[in-house]
Amino acid sequence: MNKFRELLFLKKIKGLGKTTISKKYLSELERISNIDDLVEMVKLTENKVSSNEIDFALKTSEKIYNDIINDSDIKVITVFDDEYPSNLHSMDDKKPLVLYVKGDASLLIEQSIAVIGTRHPSEWSQKVEENLVMKILKESDNIIVSGLALGCDKIAHETTVKERRKTVAVLPSGVNVITPASHKKLAKEILELGGCIVSEYEPNYKVTKSSYVERDAIVAALVNGVFVVECGIKSGTMHTVNYANEYGRKVACYYIDDSNKGTYNGNKHLLDNGKAMKVSDTDELIIFLKEISNIVINSENEGKQLSIMDLILTDNKE
Repeated sequence: MNKFRELLFLKKIKGLGKTTISKKYLSELERISNIDDLVEMVKLTENKVSSNEIDFALKTSEKIYNDIINDSDIKVITVFDDEYPSNLHSMDDKKPLVLYVKGDASLLIEQSIAVIGTRHPSEWSQKVEENLVMKILKESDNIIVSGLALGCDKIAHETTVKERRKTVAVLPSGVNVITPASHKKLAKEILELGGCIVSEYEPNYKVTKSSYVERDAIVAALVNGVFVVECGIKSGTMHTVNYANEYGRKVACYYIDDSNKGTYNGNKHLLDNGKAMKVSDTDELIIFLKEISNIVINSENEGKQLSIMDLILTDNKE
């Protein structure tokens, strides 16, 4: 956790967000040897910040620092550490400066795919997602990533857990403030199976409206590809898709032209505007997996094309 104390201090100064810190201080931090030098630099640079505010930021950050380094359950990864996920550099000046991790932090640098969608998926979409996640896990070594939210996020994590595979949950709150609280049991199961829970927010941080959007950006940057199960045009899922497009990540989505099956107007919008590729059968899924992979896909069933309906009706233990 290189420069963790210094980054905490900067983040506690009023008016300094991660974008400003990235632009003004990251290169300076590489040459600064101690926090006292950084404090003096801030006093000279931030003319609108009083000495009392700087002293308060230093005192507050020191307390947080001591609390966290004494918590053996939480691993800290800063932007200066070798373990920092290189994919997050796609976010440029908006990348998280510090990551707080519970579980296996090495999963953050593994080949991965985000599976996301509405918090209120239709019964049909739930079945589709369960089978698609199982197919992804069978056909590749991708780590399933999602946001531990209600609906599609929960199904992505739960299905992976049922398959006894590792999954990564990216939180919009501190790693010890599971959001929503109803998913505490699921979060525990994720960790017990060797998975990972990660956040850019300090422990005890409670979710805000903006932190949901920032979480979505991290999900999009962290992975190699994004799969959208079901969403409306105004769904929060669109945040993740837009970020994924911005960061050059491949996006795919399920679509069926049947309003009785679910709310897929968001999926249709993505397809119509060239923001995602359509995946409706196993051949298309394997093509998508190959496009996002730097690894060999286990395509033993590649010659047998199955529709989404076939997937749902097929025995999951084939």
